[in-house]
Amino acid sequence: MGNIKLAGRYAKSLMDLAADKNAIEAVFADAKLFNTVAADREFFVMMKSPVIKADKKIAIFSALFAASMNELTMAFFRIVITKGREAFLRDIMLEFVAQYNERKGIMPVHFTSAAPVDEKVISTLKSMLQQQLNFKEVEITNKVDDKLIGGFTLEFNNQLIDASILHDLNAIRSQFTSNEYNKQF
Repeated sequence: MGNIKLAGRYAKSLMDLAADKNAIEAVFADAKLFNTVAADREFFVMMKSPVIKADKKIAIFSALFAASMNELTMAFFRIVITKGREAFLRDIMLEFVAQYNERKGIMPVHFTSAAPVDEKVISTLKSMLQQQLNFKEVEITNKVDDKLIGGFTLEFNNQLIDASILHDLNAIRSQFTSNEYNKQF
């Protein structure tokens, strides 16, 4: 994240404004859509470019988002771009999603496995996490990464549980590299 304090302040302002206008759900949907688009490298470069003037960026945003986003979100984008803070817009919208999740009691969890898992495993994992973490809702993002070789990783609340074979192999490699036994002689 570029500037955590700035992103937090702007996201809180947007959250408060959305609450006043009874548009939190609409702005949340807009934030998720924006974060998907902002993940594109060309879009990210365009937002950070000092060569492209604010009025041109506003026109690009209008062309891309005006038909599908709430007017409150579009007005917020215009203000941020006019203030010259568009380089932080993705951070702001990511922070908005985090504040929304906190407000609604949603715990986002990233589950990565070495092989695809069925919905029953995800459902069981979700109920176990809800009981353990005491959250109203657990939102699991499931991903497959064959580099793990076997096992899984869980990421939530700035914690990582790594139960993968890759992790175990790296730990063994580290033990062999340090070779504590040979250092005793």
